[in-house]
Amino acid sequence: MYPVNKQNALPSSYVPEDLVPLTSVRTTTANQRLRRLVAPVLDQLLTAAKAAGHDLVVSSAFRSYAEQESVHAYWESTLGKVQADRQSALAGHSEHQLGTVVDLTSASVGFQLEESFGDKPEGRWLRENAHRFGFVISYPAGKEAVTGYAYEPWHIRYVGVEQATAIYQKGITLEEYLRTLR
Repeated sequence: MYPVNKQNALPSSYVPEDLVPLTSVRTTTANQRLRRLVAPVLDQLLTAAKAAGHDLVVSSAFRSYAEQESVHAYWESTLGKVQADRQSALAGHSEHQLGTVVDLTSASVGFQLEESFGDKPEGRWLRENAHRFGFVISYPAGKEAVTGYAYEPWHIRYVGVEQATAIYQKGITLEEYLRTLR
């Protein structure tokens, strides 16, 4: 539940000690890792999605500070600073560094991270069911003023079933939920 956002950063040296490789799920790139607690829950979510007819694939999971520096630099060189800052966190400010976040994709969007994923059957299933497994969509549609980031229907963060369900039922963001706890 640690707030990682545009205002709150993790130290550059932060790497969770319990990262495990994602070996039982499909990924678009090798060497994807998550925290030990989250990996089996992700497995359950992906199995349930498959049973409902949706084949979801992991595009990205844990990212180190240095990896996020590279990701943001790429987007800044491609899109310019303003647009990159809407779509990509600065190093230290990425939830991916927590090891509890996954970007999911599917064949319907060419295994890319596309906003249209949210309108696909698998994107709708994820939005309606992620909370049952303890995940929230960190950057939902229409909440950029709250989160500081453009809509990312593929970006889910594990926060636990109780918290995720409360966030889902209230129709709020993780940011808004964390404010209620302060």
